[in-house]
Amino acid sequence: MYPTANHNGANRQNPLSVSQITQLVRDRIEALPRIWLSGEISNFKAAGSGHWYFSLKDERAQIRANMWRSSAQRVTFRPRDGMQVLVSGTLSVYPPRGEYNLIVDRIEEMGLGKLRAEFERLKLQLRAEGLFDAEHKKPLPLLPTKIGIVTSPTGAAIRDMLRVLHHRHGGLHVLIYPARVQGQGAAEEVAEGVQFLDSRGGCDVIIIGRGGGSEEDLWAFNEEVLARAVFAAKTPIVSAVGHEVDFTISDFVADVRAATPSNAAELVVQTKNEYRKTLDSLVQRMGRLMQQRLLYYKSRITISESNPIFVRVRSRINEAGRAVSDAEYRMKQAITQRVYGGERQLHRLDERLQVQRLQNRLNLLEQRLKQADNALNQNMALRLERARQRAGATMARLEDLSPLKILNRGYAVVFDDREQVVRRPGAVKVGSVLKLRLAEGELAARVIEKPREQVQDELF
Repeated sequence: MYPTANHNGANRQNPLSVSQITQLVRDRIEALPRIWLSGEISNFKAAGSGHWYFSLKDERAQIRANMWRSSAQRVTFRPRDGMQVLVSGTLSVYPPRGEYNLIVDRIEEMGLGKLRAEFERLKLQLRAEGLFDAEHKKPLPLLPTKIGIVTSPTGAAIRDMLRVLHHRHGGLHVLIYPARVQGQGAAEEVAEGVQFLDSRGGCDVIIIGRGGGSEEDLWAFNEEVLARAVFAAKTPIVSAVGHEVDFTISDFVADVRAATPSNAAELVVQTKNEYRKTLDSLVQRMGRLMQQRLLYYKSRITISESNPIFVRVRSRINEAGRAVSDAEYRMKQAITQRVYGGERQLHRLDERLQVQRLQNRLNLLEQRLKQADNALNQNMALRLERARQRAGATMARLEDLSPLKILNRGYAVVFDDREQVVRRPGAVKVGSVLKLRLAEGELAARVIEKPREQVQDELF
């Protein structure tokens, strides 16, 4: 802390120290509210710590400024010497050198305030209309044969994209629609290119984009006319504008946003290893689907072991389950052989092999997989119906043999006081209490009299 002093009493006999006058100046300056300044950047330096140090100047004065890393990380452009900027911050004094500087927490390029306001206005409008919704996004084709590109024919972006496309697959057909990508009328030219390639180009996918630049340079991709054209296109659109940190309206509307033009080329054309991974993923997904179907059908024919009525049919159902498992194994083997057979053919393809033939093979494989799934469903449904019919027949036979069915015809079962079944009159005495079990409930009876038992002829 520096000593305080009452400057009102400072005079020749009671002078202020350097520390005291510095503290007075510091108190006055740091008491000022947050301010906005405009000026030209000079002596800009980005430290390894992430902090920025620079000076702001005009034709008659300059002031030192610094921006801490936490604030600098939020800036979407790179300041440079000579750039006219608008900054916001607070003033601070460094007493050891008697210097004051500006602690900047916000910085903007001069003239961009209106552009950013227009960007946010259009972004909110299009989002409210649903142009950014995921449900409208179209997937990229697995094997595109014709790729359309709307960009400047002389920029670095087109060279980067063509280099990546040729490296990944030399036999692709690339259709370039030349258009200005910055300046007056650039958005209209890019929109016309999208409409032309979408309606008459016969493209499987379209890339729009350009290399990096300032926010003003990239503004064509923030205009509504281009956003509407991208949304209306029936062909999948990839937006590749500037660098990874740059975001434009076309990025939000497009089906896929690429960080750079080179990245856009990588997204639309996969390598052979990536194609193989895609095929493996399809096989695994189909296998999981079949396993789920099998478990579903097995659960429908599973019968509770606690119910004695179905004990006799359990073995037949187990046989049906084994048959289903065998069918599952054979089906998986057939599908695996067909898929990996197709994969081996893919390895033997030359880079200049026509992609359309590979597309036809994949389409045929998908059809066969669907046919196999349909056949499995039909087979399982047939086996389930047969098992159900056999179970029904067995239940009918069990019901015919049930004692309860005999009792339902009016008969009764007679028990003595020892719970033994009475089969002849001689087994009981007059006065004995008997229990009669009927189809529905029981009765008690007393023996009043019993007929004389017939004496069998002793002829045996």
